[in-house]
Amino acid sequence: MDLDTAWDSNWPGALPLGHLLRTACPDRWVRLHSLPESKRYADTEEEYTILLGRQHALLADLYAPPELRVITCEWSDDPSPHGRQADLEHVVPGDYWRTVLEDETEEPEFRIYTHLYAGLLPNLTTALNPLLCMVADFDTAGVIVAPADLGWLVHPYDGGIDVIAPTQADRDALRERHPDWLSQHLGGL
Repeated sequence: MDLDTAWDSNWPGALPLGHLLRTACPDRWVRLHSLPESKRYADTEEEYTILLGRQHALLADLYAPPELRVITCEWSDDPSPHGRQADLEHVVPGDYWRTVLEDETEEPEFRIYTHLYAGLLPNLTTALNPLLCMVADFDTAGVIVAPADLGWLVHPYDGGIDVIAPTQADRDALRERHPDWLSQHLGGL
């Protein structure tokens, strides 16, 4: 199944933008924080170990396959892509997939286009950790990690990880398994 078909069949009507997934699929969304007490950024090696451990634990909870599809973003004011950030290309080689305009009502001179690139990475700490650290340090954003069929989505961000689980029951199981990782915010943020 090609990427467009997989996206459209699993997430009809949803834009492939990580920050919008929680509103597109609220019944399957859960946000888990990367560090104790909802600390946003890691300052020590010990904190990076906790952060990466939590993110890999969530992938294991989702029964992540040996190879993961990774979608990364570049942004511009032009609807045509102009290439990728070199260090991101090095960490996640990928091909241009599509360009998304989040707000079509925005005046043309203020429009920001998101250029999406898709690649595959082995589900190994050595392959994923450089990307997860780039996200955690806010060196990149908008990343989506998923199985090839896009049956579930993981959107790491600087501070945590949003999961769009395969089902509401799977989402509830993640909440029950990791209650200390949940936000205390009423809306789950």
